[in-house]
Amino acid sequence: MGHAHLHSGAPSFREIERRTGKALSHTTARAVLRCEKLPRWGQVELVAEALEADPEDFKPLWVTARAAALARSSPPRPDGDSARTHHQPPASAQQVGEPLTGHQGFVYAVAFHPDGHLLATGGYDGTARLWDRRIGQQVGGALTGHPAGVGVVAFHPDGHLLATAGDDGTVRLWDPGTGQQVGAPLTGHHGFVTVTFHPDGHLLATAGDDGTVRLWGPDTGQQVGAPLTGHQGRVGAIALHPDGHLLAAGGDDGTVQLWDPGTGQQVGAPLTGHHGFVTVTFHPDGHLLATAGSDGAIRLWDPATGQPVGDPLIGHQGRVFAVAFHPGGHLLATAGEDGTARLWDPGTGRPVGDLLAGHAAGVGALAFHPDGHLLATAGDDGTVRLWALAAELWPSREFLYERIRRLQDRLEKSRARNQPPANPQGIQRVPALLQHPSSVRALAFHPGGHLLATAGDDGTARLWDPSTGRQVGDPLTGHQGHVRAVAFHPDGRLIATTSDDSTVRLWDPSTGRQVGEPLTGHTGRVYAVAFHPDGRLIATTGADSTVRLWNPDTGQQALQPFTGHTGRVRGVAFHPDGHLLATIGSDGTVRLWNPDTGEQTGEPLTSHWLAVYAIAFHPDGHLLATAGADGTVRLWNPDTGEQTGEPLTAYHPVNGVAFHPDGHLIATTGEDGTVRLWNAATGQPIGGSLTGHRGRVLAVAFHPDGRLFATAGDDGTARLWPTETQGSASGSSSPAGSQHLAQ
Repeated sequence: MGHAHLHSGAPSFREIERRTGKALSHTTARAVLRCEKLPRWGQVELVAEALEADPEDFKPLWVTARAAALARSSPPRPDGDSARTHHQPPASAQQVGEPLTGHQGFVYAVAFHPDGHLLATGGYDGTARLWDRRIGQQVGGALTGHPAGVGVVAFHPDGHLLATAGDDGTVRLWDPGTGQQVGAPLTGHHGFVTVTFHPDGHLLATAGDDGTVRLWGPDTGQQVGAPLTGHQGRVGAIALHPDGHLLAAGGDDGTVQLWDPGTGQQVGAPLTGHHGFVTVTFHPDGHLLATAGSDGAIRLWDPATGQPVGDPLIGHQGRVFAVAFHPGGHLLATAGEDGTARLWDPGTGRPVGDLLAGHAAGVGALAFHPDGHLLATAGDDGTVRLWALAAELWPSREFLYERIRRLQDRLEKSRARNQPPANPQGIQRVPALLQHPSSVRALAFHPGGHLLATAGDDGTARLWDPSTGRQVGDPLTGHQGHVRAVAFHPDGRLIATTSDDSTVRLWDPSTGRQVGEPLTGHTGRVYAVAFHPDGRLIATTGADSTVRLWNPDTGQQALQPFTGHTGRVRGVAFHPDGHLLATIGSDGTVRLWNPDTGEQTGEPLTSHWLAVYAIAFHPDGHLLATAGADGTVRLWNPDTGEQTGEPLTAYHPVNGVAFHPDGHLIATTGEDGTVRLWNAATGQPIGGSLTGHRGRVLAVAFHPDGRLFATAGDDGTARLWPTETQGSASGSSSPAGSQHLAQ
């Protein structure tokens, strides 16, 4: 390795041992010099200094040789073929630009600003620094205030605040635009502290050496509720579920504990399997939790059940310090004390591409750029490095579309903050009508109209009297995970619900009791449910790419699962006369099936170019409406498969669609937090957008008599709106617009 540095008077190995004062054997020293085994950088430094050479001269050769040694040591693929020894693996990422240098000592933390143009870092030197990642230059001076190391940095979801957590037991908030500290430090912990923001920005979560997790209002700096306790020892890592309903905390006791940040209650039993410290992160869609720690193993879990998913991912040599999911969800990045970052396919558990080796010491932190094309790593060598992902690892079109939409939303919210509060004409701001503790994902009216069923992320379905807004009976509990869908039997005697726990459950709405055993067969989330118009069948769809039909009286599957979609099947609807079943999926297709035979009818309908989220038949069956991530609602002739008219354009992903019972109106709900009404005959919008929800609006349903419609949202509410219009229903009408309690 280093012959150019060995002069003729180079000392013997025995002299090297004497000079270093370490128990470096003759064999170890030779192995270090020749890279016959994987050395630590500290060993290389000792040998170099003993040789009276500059350790930095050894670094390029050592990095290259170490990468090769690590590649040789990588575990075999699950199918038995070596992942590394039979061929050179494909490049997964290339380092771009020069390393970012400026910190004195270890760099502990790294995070991207939500718009991707800034990078924040924190280090052993007690400073946080901001960088323009496009030019690789520091922006402004170092952010100083912590008297000890800065271990964690995190941006507010809208980017207007940066939080730093230090070894001094405090969290400090900064304006990244000016570099000025905002408010007083948050105090309460002692020693090391970690920090993260709630996805909607209204809370800040911290944890630390004192073994507690604490919640704060970032605007007030005040602690919210009592500390969450349960770990035995330091809590070194925390993460919030993307919808904010769950907080995961990793402790030095080797466990991960889950909490409901809304109630402060622990959720389920601790996740066990690791030894020593544990770090945590959630998948972008929330269906997986990744953990890693001092035992060198990376583990995947189903947060809804607390069960492990697959076998541990093994590859790092030593402790794993950091884990992060790609924003598109198709990659998991890990970093460890072996000086490498690695990419994994979370679906298969296999490594993806080659190692990212460039740091000269352990890699303590990593973060993906918000659009997913870059990965930043921070190391004990005092540098931050940027890696460009190989083209084949770039995110999907759907993800990029969502990324653009989020940037637009952030801009709109920023503008709104700078304008005085207003009460838009025609919209009555009233308290939330029907309240869940967390997101409401689905709703349905009883055929008689006297009940409204809602379902949400709290794992319950609830019944309400739409005329009073009061809850009827106790919540329907039994699912172990988010409840994704709800539907009434045509005669109203049953309610069906589906969940992330892979089950379908039937309930008696008059008693609130479960009827029979859960219907099992799906693997993964069950996204949608619908009853056949005559009540003899239940259709469900799931993350396992299948459509299943069930006999509600026996709980048995009526046919073999329907297959054809590639990816999640997000929605299902029966034709009003029952002769067709329509399904939609993340593959962007709409498919029609014969529910009696399970045969697909015609070719898939393929005009949507992104995932399709919502589906509904016109009451007389001559139209089928579909809506999705491409921001359009499309109308189809279900008999011919031809699209009817131009798409209804909402400009934001559309999550819900429903026809008025007489068919003249279409209601849609969107990612932008609005509700819209459309003339079904002309495709023209009626009036302005209806606002009131705070966050995404996920579902919509009309009352059977058409006088009301209900919407459900991420803000934990279901809201009722009147459909009375001014003028005729021909297209000149506009909705009354106020939220409404039926009289």
